[in-house]
Amino acid sequence: MRKKLCTLFLFCLILGLFAACGSPDRQLDNFTRQLSRMESYVFTAVGELTFEDGIITDNRPLRYIMVGTHSTETEQFSATLSYTDAVGQQLYELSLFEADGTSYIRFVPLFQYLMDTKYADIGANSMVEVFGGNPFLLNPPFDFANLPLDLLTLIDSLDSDVIRDGLTSEHGSYTLRVTGDSFVGTELYALVRPFSLLSEIAQLIQMTDRAPESPLALLVHNHSPYTELELVLAEDDDTLTAALSFTAPDILTLTIDLTFREIDAAPIDPPQDTIEVSDMRAIFNEYRAAQARRAFLENSGLEIVTDLPELHMVGHQLGGALLEPFEMEIGGERFDVSVMSNAVNTSGYGMVHSVSSAMTLMYTALDAYAASETLAQFILIDLDVEDLDAENFQRTDMRINAHNTAAVNALFYDDNHMGRTLRIYVLQAIADTDQALFLGITVFLENMTHQGRQVLDRLGFYIGIDLSAYLTIAAVADDN
Repeated sequence: MRKKLCTLFLFCLILGLFAACGSPDRQLDNFTRQLSRMESYVFTAVGELTFEDGIITDNRPLRYIMVGTHSTETEQFSATLSYTDAVGQQLYELSLFEADGTSYIRFVPLFQYLMDTKYADIGANSMVEVFGGNPFLLNPPFDFANLPLDLLTLIDSLDSDVIRDGLTSEHGSYTLRVTGDSFVGTELYALVRPFSLLSEIAQLIQMTDRAPESPLALLVHNHSPYTELELVLAEDDDTLTAALSFTAPDILTLTIDLTFREIDAAPIDPPQDTIEVSDMRAIFNEYRAAQARRAFLENSGLEIVTDLPELHMVGHQLGGALLEPFEMEIGGERFDVSVMSNAVNTSGYGMVHSVSSAMTLMYTALDAYAASETLAQFILIDLDVEDLDAENFQRTDMRINAHNTAAVNALFYDDNHMGRTLRIYVLQAIADTDQALFLGITVFLENMTHQGRQVLDRLGFYIGIDLSAYLTIAAVADDN
């Protein structure tokens, strides 16, 4: 809060410098005095960018409206920034708040905008659902509370002779025009900061690809030496206005209109729905991974049918000589999975293998996500393995249950070493754990025996799915 006060008084000193440089005027003194004595005020800032032809600005924030209050008496700052694109479509909104040295920013709408842009082809999942609402980020690692006043402190970088030559006054309005290379990129940053919040906040979520840049990055870091700035200050009763127009020829024009009006600001209670930066990152990383899995599935071409019953992949009450239990750890608990009797049954590296000449079973525990998204990766990875010496790949539709907690799919192909091969993929989320159990069944059809068919049939009976039906599907496909 002290920084904001210093900025305000710095601006007042700058205006005093205007007067000392040859434009003493009672109305200018009134403007300076009125701004400095405002203990609480409401402000509005409207910023707009106009790019030269050829610069791509689709779906980018090109205009913002910032409305807020600032009180030196209660030491509070609050503001809402609404961003729109070139055709006036609202893109996202930011809410900012600062009190007692603690800052807050409502980030979910911006993150949703970033994900909607990244996944425009399939649409992004709702971040409100993921974060359980629209919380404020607590103490983000950057300062924003000076936004409305920082727009005016650019003049502090100018030489007094530049100010003297460019300042004129008329009817209580004061205009400063500056051209040439009077600015450097770091000083111009005050002008572009509201637009640059897009890239600053995006860096908090550690995007795997490059974080989006502000459309003004070129201006800030490689600005043209032929710039033009016009600042107009005016006073009307209890309202002060400032209009800035900044032009970088062949790049852009930026206009900012500011209004300050004194009010009696009542204290505002700090937000209660908050989240720490570390927690926000953890939740967002999970969201991003889920979104990537969903995009992977959407672009896979797999057909999905929601007709699968609930599955039961563990704890079978076995009878007969075809299957036997094998203990496996899932989510820190011990469960029995069913393996083939009279087969080579081993475990290691979190997996259980059951191997015979006709068929292999492989169980492994995975983090539980949407079953369809997880299972798709197994079948598509098998389809894309470059060193698999096979051909004539065909796959079935993926079947999932109503809650997308279980899924079944199959792939069959001609292996040039093992002959006609069928792979069945089964996945089920395990209740009361955060894990799912994956079962991969590989059937070497040319080696399949009557007993092997019985094993597959019996295993399907216990799990709750007709696994033998996939033998029929493979046979029909082979005949065709």
